[in-house]
Amino acid sequence: MHQDMHGKFAADDRLINQAVFPRANLRKDIYALAWPSIIEQLLIMLVGIVSTIFVGRLGKEELAAAGIVNNIIFFYQAVFAALSTGATVIVAREIGQRDMPKAKKVAEQSAIISIVLSVVFTAASFVFAVPILKLFLLGADLSVFDAVLSFYKITILGLPFMIISIVIGGAVRGAGDTRTPMYVSILVNIVNMLLGYVLIFGYGPIPPMGFFGAALAVTISRVLGGVAMLVVLYCGRTPVSLCRRPSFVYDVDIIRRIFNVGIPASLEQIVMQGGFLMMQILVISMGTVHSAVYQIGMSVNSLAFMPIFGFALAATTLVGQSLGKNEPDTAEAYALQTNYICVVLISIIGVFLFVFSRQLAALYSPDPQVIDLGSTVIKIFAVGEPLLAIMSVVSAVLRGAGDTKYIMYTSIVGIWIFRVFISFLLHKYFALGVIGVWIAIIADFVTRAAMYWVRFRSGKWKYIQV
Repeated sequence: MHQDMHGKFAADDRLINQAVFPRANLRKDIYALAWPSIIEQLLIMLVGIVSTIFVGRLGKEELAAAGIVNNIIFFYQAVFAALSTGATVIVAREIGQRDMPKAKKVAEQSAIISIVLSVVFTAASFVFAVPILKLFLLGADLSVFDAVLSFYKITILGLPFMIISIVIGGAVRGAGDTRTPMYVSILVNIVNMLLGYVLIFGYGPIPPMGFFGAALAVTISRVLGGVAMLVVLYCGRTPVSLCRRPSFVYDVDIIRRIFNVGIPASLEQIVMQGGFLMMQILVISMGTVHSAVYQIGMSVNSLAFMPIFGFALAATTLVGQSLGKNEPDTAEAYALQTNYICVVLISIIGVFLFVFSRQLAALYSPDPQVIDLGSTVIKIFAVGEPLLAIMSVVSAVLRGAGDTKYIMYTSIVGIWIFRVFISFLLHKYFALGVIGVWIAIIADFVTRAAMYWVRFRSGKWKYIQV
């Protein structure tokens, strides 16, 4: 009997007993949470492409300006998406403990946090617009500065609503409801696309507004998204709906718990985004061809990561809820199954990328040099695809357990030592250019995947208090 219990709970390398955790049941739960997030990301990417095409028809200066502002907004989005991890993890724990009033209280505190922080952050971003833009414009053509500043000041007005949507969306996902954020995202992106066309080019009595219309469309759609998420939280049917008990009173203990998980996750994103900015500056110094090839690689990376993103969110929620129920072995079973699914899926994608690397590169550019280098970069990335799956899923598992400080530390090691520093060395001393950059990126994947896996197998994450 003692041996049976020890075999059940020991944190070793054996597979979870399938009689206790049937794979079909585990996968059903994983798929149910993952697919709405995958569709949400697909729509965001598709509408982003359409919006870029619209702005591109106005001229290259407008396209460059919009691209720069979008990169800045993406940086903001990444930081607050990480903060929403705190809401996801704490809500998931309370749901797991079947304490619905507490889960709703956490969701309410998430809303309060998002409203206060968004107003303060937006005011600072508006006041310090010029120095912020100069920081992000390092290495870029300063002739587009006025256009960038104009676009930025309009779109920044929608930032509070974007932050509100992100943080409340994290709380809702923690309750296991990934469909509602998907529906809100669908609404926002459709409105953005339709308004973008009408306001940029004009329609009927509405005159064409060009670049101003593009910024206005983005802002209106983000306002709509934030309002929609507030309506969902206070009047909707989501598990953490507050329609019967809105109090609007802050709770210091819950806010502290959210920040304890969310702040390290946000610092991780600042570390990562800072590293990505340094990579961009380094690649720009290599010349136009290498810059174009780098963008091709990053675009392919985004396409490959899209399905993994949905499964990672599912893992965060399911692990958090399982630990809330005090079922660490169930959490581990979900983690292993999600990792298995993603490794198989992304390996298939990797084979496709490797075989058709040249054809994919040719979709981005007709230039023979870009195609040759792009094909090599895609092949390098394709080989490293399984590592991307392990890195993404296992880090999501650790986030679900609240182990965000460890992820922050590993991001410093992976991004700044392996990705940035090795890229610099391979470029400066071996003249490998963008090929060296992607070798360094794979080295980052190897390092962080290994560090996350070692942490996961140690089992320490199962007993973190949040």
